[in-house]
Amino acid sequence: MQIPEDYILITRVEYEQLHKEIERLGKQVELLMCRVKELEGMLHKDSHNSHKPPGSDEFKKPIKNSRLKGEHKQGGQPGKEGHTLKMVQYPDKRIRCEVKGKCECGTSLEALPVARTERRQEFDLPLKLIEVTEYEVEVKVCSCGLEHHAQCPVNAPVQYGKRIQALAVGLNQYQMIPYERLQEFFRDYFQVSVSDWWLAKTNETCYENLAPAEEGIKRALILSAVLHSDETGLRSDGKRQWVHVASTTTHTHYDIHAKRGKEAMDAIGILPHFTGNSVHDRYGSYEKYENCKHSNCNAHHLRELQYLEEEMNRKWAKRMRRFLVWSNHLKKQGGLEEVFVLALSQQYDAILNKSLLEEPPDLATEPGKRGRKAKNKSKRLIETLQQKKEQTLRFLYDPQVPFDNNLAERDLRMLKVKQKISGCFRTFKGAKVFCRIRSYISTVKKQGYNVLDAIVLALNKQPYFALAP
Repeated sequence: MQIPEDYILITRVEYEQLHKEIERLGKQVELLMCRVKELEGMLHKDSHNSHKPPGSDEFKKPIKNSRLKGEHKQGGQPGKEGHTLKMVQYPDKRIRCEVKGKCECGTSLEALPVARTERRQEFDLPLKLIEVTEYEVEVKVCSCGLEHHAQCPVNAPVQYGKRIQALAVGLNQYQMIPYERLQEFFRDYFQVSVSDWWLAKTNETCYENLAPAEEGIKRALILSAVLHSDETGLRSDGKRQWVHVASTTTHTHYDIHAKRGKEAMDAIGILPHFTGNSVHDRYGSYEKYENCKHSNCNAHHLRELQYLEEEMNRKWAKRMRRFLVWSNHLKKQGGLEEVFVLALSQQYDAILNKSLLEEPPDLATEPGKRGRKAKNKSKRLIETLQQKKEQTLRFLYDPQVPFDNNLAERDLRMLKVKQKISGCFRTFKGAKVFCRIRSYISTVKKQGYNVLDAIVLALNKQPYFALAP
């Protein structure tokens, strides 16, 4: 048989080498496609599938809801206690509505006896929202010529009372109304004029008087069984600072520090002395405290798993997400017996072990490049869930430990609103004032106290000492 001139003969060894090279290139293409998919998925991250805050979301695509559809209809559920307007036993004033005129038969109604009265009440604001009290201070002159003045709660000829000061503090520090709008509010509704200096001085006075209450809050948090912790960035004095929150269902403490990690937590002085269960995200500084147990926030895990399911098409992520949600549902139904907790723990391991079989091989490092091989986001999360199994499932082992760290995140959320309103704090002292006063107000709200009365007590140097355990 005659061989064509353009036909190239290769040996069997050369053929095998070419075949291996083609296989190697095919695997490299597969790994690069996985890497491209991962990088494309990073562009699709938002608050529902990652740790990014909601304020960073952009309308690049329709926002997906991370909640699973439940069996309940929307709105209030049967048996829910409503909050409606109810009559009071002792109204501020009573007005008698008398029957006048004549009946259709021609009888005069005014002469008839009253069969019964019906109570109806209207809740409204009085025409005058501010009350002016004048004190007539007696002055007596002794025979020696020395003048004696009667005691009076008002020191200056004219000044604002504690309740209007408390209202200013609450509106500025908790409702986050800026000074200019607050001054406009007082002019429109109270017909009084307040200055920037007066507002700042009132806040500072409240801040100084709340030092004992802040120490009481910190003691209560240290002695609590479960503590939620988180932190967020906030600009103050032209620099990036960090606001740290430690909270329970009854107490809240905020503080601001230049650092985010353990240095700040040591300076605040709560976590170094805490011995209960610390609930937080996976930020490494929290786990440096070995005097307490640790629980990871599963809300963070659900968002990461949803990202892997939607953007990287990982089937194991869907199974793990459903497992965590279902485990939390079982716990809410009632206390789990030890045998069920063991079964759930084994199912957790089975999902992670099977997930490793679904993962593609790691990307090969470039020739001559030192260091560990890069791992994709999916494999990194698998290893984290394996290594942090006890912290992840502690909500099953301990009835007091919650499923997530949403309590601390809710307590921090309004600080981002504050940042959007004001942009920043001009001084570090202003940020400290904000944190202490908001700690006090958040705590009294959680404990069911009246906020205005609580601030009045603080301005009178008598803050609620019931905040301590």
